[in-house]
Amino acid sequence: MATWLAWQADPQRPTMLHYVGHISPQDYERYFSSPPLHRSEDYQALHTAAANRAKGIHRLLFSKGQLSLTLCIGDSKAFFADHHLFADTLWVDALDLGWDKWNAKALARLCSRGATLIADLPEGPNAAWLQEAGFVQIAATPPSNALSATFDPPWNLGAKEPPGSKVRSMPTSHCCVVGAGISGASVAYALARRGWRVTVLDKAAHPAAGASGLPAGLVVPHISADDSPRSRLSRVGARLMLQHAEELLSHGTEWAMSGVLEHRFEEGPDRQHTHAGWIKPRALVEAWLTHPSISVRYGADVRHLDHQDTTWSLFGAEVNKLLDADMVVFANAYGARAMLSGSDMALHRAPTLPLTLGDLQAVHGTANLGTVTAGDARGLGALPHNGNGCFIAIPDGSGKTFWLAGSSFEPDTEPTAVSMEIHRLAPLAEQHANNLERLQVLLPDVGKALAPQFIGERADSWSGTRCVTHDRLPLAGPVDAQGRNGLWMHVGMGARGLTFSALGAELIAARICGEPWPVESSLARSMDSQRLRKRRALREVESDST
Repeated sequence: MATWLAWQADPQRPTMLHYVGHISPQDYERYFSSPPLHRSEDYQALHTAAANRAKGIHRLLFSKGQLSLTLCIGDSKAFFADHHLFADTLWVDALDLGWDKWNAKALARLCSRGATLIADLPEGPNAAWLQEAGFVQIAATPPSNALSATFDPPWNLGAKEPPGSKVRSMPTSHCCVVGAGISGASVAYALARRGWRVTVLDKAAHPAAGASGLPAGLVVPHISADDSPRSRLSRVGARLMLQHAEELLSHGTEWAMSGVLEHRFEEGPDRQHTHAGWIKPRALVEAWLTHPSISVRYGADVRHLDHQDTTWSLFGAEVNKLLDADMVVFANAYGARAMLSGSDMALHRAPTLPLTLGDLQAVHGTANLGTVTAGDARGLGALPHNGNGCFIAIPDGSGKTFWLAGSSFEPDTEPTAVSMEIHRLAPLAEQHANNLERLQVLLPDVGKALAPQFIGERADSWSGTRCVTHDRLPLAGPVDAQGRNGLWMHVGMGARGLTFSALGAELIAARICGEPWPVESSLARSMDSQRLRKRRALREVESDST
């Protein structure tokens, strides 16, 4: 809180302040399990956002997203080895840490060159340990063991130097984001908050023209018995997304922290998700894109790119240049696959990226929609449900309640101009019948009451095709193997764009700008666009040899 207040009071404060805080599970329980004692508005916001968190790393945003708290709950020594950051300043209370020279070296791996260390250490040869780890100007403060030091080793840090360090010092940097859906808008907003100038290009005539145009969707974490990477990432991503909704949308009309009841049927008792709710995706996309540093151009169909020095030029049809940019983020689902798999991009991508992109699947979804009067809405309940499809009921403010049920999830082919016009695979009546069948299993009384609205001319629906990876986790990372040529991608959200898009955007922005990553390094690899590179390379070699 002291750092937050000092940053707020500084007229020359930086655009973004990143604070990474480590806290033991015991201290976290002590401070955040009961109502806050302080009454300041900022402290209340901190307490509300940080409460009810599991062990691990969590990204919390304050001050309109310009203050980032990366909260690490657990064993600090474990985080030293599994967190990616380049700190400018470190405050360390190591009296209960089990301090030794290995911890000094672990701390050094978290520092950028020139970082300041302020530490309260137990007795020991601390100056020698720190000097061995690369710290200089070590000054003790007797009679205690407090000391200060500067990280400036005589050796070259090599690959440890953050690739984004040069970009971070260029506040006028320009990024082009291809795609104005939830994937593209989330990245554009993440970079704009950091001072970037962002241009979003989309070939459609309006935002959220694809699968992001779903009228309403659920933000709810995935839960598994083994707490898999998908479960852990969805837990962090859902909370981060709900922070964005609270900051930018109108509660009750565009989103709500309603909670979600997950029906598990024969798998076990139902689960009540407290930190979950519904969001209207298009409203969020539009809110993200209204940032003053973001401009959007519709009807801009990107066909190919050209690279000169450090600048990327994007071209549309008939070789007309659309714009120049320092960075390009592809967030256009199958459009990214088509562009990045072409032979003209071979020099700019990881060799195995076409194999990774080839695994993307098209999954078609149809959701049924309708409205009921206030009297009929009483039987729908206010709580969204999921588990066999989903059901959401939202009062529209005019005395009626809007409802959504679905959606279907069936294999499709890669979208084309023709299929986008038809936008469905199975006959529409069959999809409506399937959605009704799922609803009657999920909520029998509601299914019975709404059954007439699924049949004939009264049936209303929304359809879209989602881009899904083989492991149901997005591809959020660089196009090349190391993330050094300025091309990035944010695709493959599938049916969980509302859960993963904000987290993927934070991860991409952190990597571009050399900032602390929003999750553990080992966990971030589960979303990385290059996570399949080694296995794919092996498969390709085996295929060639046979």
